[in-house]
Amino acid sequence: MAVLAAALIAAGPARAQTVPQTLTLTAGWNAVWLEVEPVYDSGPNAGQPKSPQDVFTNPAIQVIATPKPLAGLAEFFGAAPVSAGTFNQAEWQQWKRTDPAGTNNLGMIFGNRPYLIQVATGTATFALPVTGKASFFRPTWTPDRYNLIGFGLEGTPSFDAFFGPSGGKHPIAKIFRLNATSGSWEHVTGTDPMVADKAYWIFSAGPSTYMGPVAVDFDHAITGRLNFGGPADAVPTGAGVDLLELDLKELVFTNLGTAAATPQLDLITVSTGPGNLACHVVRPAADSLSYTRGNQVDSAPGAGASAALGETVAPQATATLTLGAKRSGTFGAGGRTNVYRLKTGAGSLFWLPLSAFDSDSPADIAAVPGVATSPATGLWVGEVIVESVTSIVEDGSPSRPAAGSAPLRILLHSDAGGTVRLLSQVTLMQTKTADPAVAAVPVLVVDQARIPFFEGVKERNGKRVGLRLEAVAYDMPRKTDPASQSSGAGDLIDMIVAESTSPVTDWASGKNLYANRAAVTPAAIDSYLLFRSIRPPALKEIYATNLPVSGALGAGQSVQGTLTLDPFHRSNPFRHAYHQQHPRGPKITREVTILFDPAQPLTERLRGSFHETIQGLIKTDLELTGRIELRRVSPVATLE
Repeated sequence: MAVLAAALIAAGPARAQTVPQTLTLTAGWNAVWLEVEPVYDSGPNAGQPKSPQDVFTNPAIQVIATPKPLAGLAEFFGAAPVSAGTFNQAEWQQWKRTDPAGTNNLGMIFGNRPYLIQVATGTATFALPVTGKASFFRPTWTPDRYNLIGFGLEGTPSFDAFFGPSGGKHPIAKIFRLNATSGSWEHVTGTDPMVADKAYWIFSAGPSTYMGPVAVDFDHAITGRLNFGGPADAVPTGAGVDLLELDLKELVFTNLGTAAATPQLDLITVSTGPGNLACHVVRPAADSLSYTRGNQVDSAPGAGASAALGETVAPQATATLTLGAKRSGTFGAGGRTNVYRLKTGAGSLFWLPLSAFDSDSPADIAAVPGVATSPATGLWVGEVIVESVTSIVEDGSPSRPAAGSAPLRILLHSDAGGTVRLLSQVTLMQTKTADPAVAAVPVLVVDQARIPFFEGVKERNGKRVGLRLEAVAYDMPRKTDPASQSSGAGDLIDMIVAESTSPVTDWASGKNLYANRAAVTPAAIDSYLLFRSIRPPALKEIYATNLPVSGALGAGQSVQGTLTLDPFHRSNPFRHAYHQQHPRGPKITREVTILFDPAQPLTERLRGSFHETIQGLIKTDLELTGRIELRRVSPVATLE
């Protein structure tokens, strides 16, 4: 668990790097293997996987289908040949471009997944470019069943060459491919070439971890990237003017085939922003007490300029390759990630993101003010004990001791870069896994729409359920940006434009300021809500999942943040949805400040003082003071 926690802390929100993949589609059914995960790069869904209509934009694409996990061959096809469209629809997630019955249940497109794509009859063969996030991926096989799966490939190795080293785990006689002409699943022969970006039905005879003729592994590979971090990893390599301090990591190659393999790395894309991350081959010196530095790994972004790693893996043997990362400058809160294509030299390819963060090095932390150290990373749950409050009945509103304690639960999360977020709710869950050999990874879910993509961590009445934590006293603000409140003609944005341009409007702070939709800003929406005496019918009940605050968690650190409840907020205490005299409340602003004690006697605990200023409840500011104690309940560095 300690090792897994360390891996999760390292897997912080590095700047997402996208890479291209091109799918070749023909008329009829196509079985494709999507290696990259297309995500939105901006807007309210930034960082989330895209929906099918935003990925498969060509109007000739009519249907997208992908099998649900753990579905067996009986749900899909029997004796070949069988049409690709004859499957048990209950075991598939599907999206249809035309869906009058409303049966679509495929909402997001994920990477490293198979998809069946139906293209309209008569459509000429075309290339569909897809850009998305890449991660290191090793297949997870459902034993004693057919698995719909594909592989990254270098060239077109034969099925015999690729699956021969599997030792009978994946017999050629039990592999099917989709015939593009007939639309039927047909047996392959051993001499047939495999094709990249295609998905095949492949049987797994018992449990399997097979990933190709050459297996690849490294520490915390389950996170999907090789993270260079931690000051203990930095060692001197080379001598004299060539001396460099490098963070070292190892790649392990096991060659299951009968021919030697020579791995290579091809740099595809690099992070933008400050700092630099370069990679070198490193070898132990003859005395085994020091290291020598070899050639620099490919440093020119773009496919094609692969660099040999200076290591040949003999047949039926394992070799360990050491890579050293040179970190120059600071990267900022998002860290830096360079994405490589790893060529095993035996036909298979893997994406290999290499990343590093400022929080990995004490020197870098000092150079970035407010960044917390790694022991603060994760989810913190605690209580605020209000001990004194402003009097509302005495002149001068002096602060008076509270008649009794009022514990309020509070949730705070710090990511690997030190950014702190206030939460109103979070569910502790874990990733799904189809292979017991691959451990589930803990996740923290704040977006309720993401819950179906994970599984619970506790057994209850025969089902796995998540652990939900809530802080009802700290509800999140409404999303009042134009993108969140837009829905087309007649929406809130149109109402604001109409009110602003009306010759008889009483909206003094907005009159003639917002002549069109493009002119409407979040400030305009806030002003309009203050102007309205009743709730606008087009106002959306969309709320933030978290609130970034300034400062950092840790001894002697402080945190400051502002919560806003608009007049029609679901938690506004003056508003009553069904009372005609209380259709709205005042705008309420809560400024929260937490100052942690310089000395923290207990690990995984943080204690400090609490102060909150509330505006809008009474005519003057309402001041609350007290103490706070937090306990870290999860080291997970990212929020889903």
